Amino acid sequence: MSVNLPESLATFDTEYCADSLEFYPFNDTQRFLVGTYQLLKDGNAQANQEELTSSDATRVGRIYVCDAIDTDGGMRIIERQRIETSAIFDIKWSYNNVDGKHLAGVACADGSLAIYSANNQSDAEFLSPVCTIIAPSMCCSLDWSNRRVSTSTPRVVTSYSDGQLQLLQLSESSLTEVCQWQGHDLEAWIAAFDYWTPDIVYSGGDDARLKGWDTRIGPHPVFNSRRHQAGVCSIQSNFHREHILATGSYDEHVFVWDTRNMRMPVQEYNVGGGVWRLKWHPNDATQLLVGAMYNGFHVLDVGEKVACSASFMDHTSIAYGADWCQAQKPDSED
Repeated sequence: MSVNLPESLATFDTEYCADSLEFYPFNDTQRFLVGTYQLLKDGNAQANQEELTSSDATRVGRIYVCDAIDTDGGMRIIERQRIETSAIFDIKWSYNNVDGKHLAGVACADGSLAIYSANNQSDAEFLSPVCTIIAPSMCCSLDWSNRRVSTSTPRVVTSYSDGQLQLLQLSESSLTEVCQWQGHDLEAWIAAFDYWTPDIVYSGGDDARLKGWDTRIGPHPVFNSRRHQAGVCSIQSNFHREHILATGSYDEHVFVWDTRNMRMPVQEYNVGGGVWRLKWHPNDATQLLVGAMYNGFHVLDVGEKVACSASFMDHTSIAYGADWCQAQKPDSED
């Protein structure tokens, strides 16, 4: 398979490091959120991101609301809103309405999980806070339970830098803890639901462990895999095809699993650079978007064999945040 090498259509300076990007999945729009982080030392000096665990650094971040506007010559990006926050590790939309609201969760370095509501009547105040819950360690990731089934009381799973995992329930604009447990010995970089069976949660940590949990039976893993050779950073259940799970690691490998047998992956692909972000295509069950850290961004075609169909290598820094645009193009382009 030949690899497509798309060119950049537009650029936007986020000032801080951009590590999360989520297109707004409603209203057939090219609006997106960008989450950023930066380390400040001595109040103003920007620290290298490699020093993320430094105790004398202040972690700051920002949420951008932006629109990608098509032009005759290509595209331009317009900033609509910015919100100052703690450093952001993850942003995820709830893909189903919650009591008629479009909600996004934001995981931050100050330990907070913040829920925001979207207001389509205002660009400058598109996002407004709904509720926040704070833990004593950095909140590294979040996921929503309602990707496939709408509910007025969705659950949110979060992971933390002290290895803790937390299951929360959102009800009447308030977050309450369902349970919390020690999932990993080191940083728990990622937690994710099985979208077909949301009682099942997957987690990955810096201890190179990929674990599965049945939240109905308590804090005991139903599997504990060491197939990855380094920290597990990314997990996503395929919301088109039951039993299909993708995982990624610092070991540069993407694994595709059949969740009915987690002894070994059914497919694997070395993208190089380390795998920080994985996202299945919103409409195509075989297309997987990869943020490969030190080796750019890639689209994998997960068929009978895994092949790379597209690569974007224009970034000169670490490739973290990426997403699929949700808008429908007239000629069915992505």
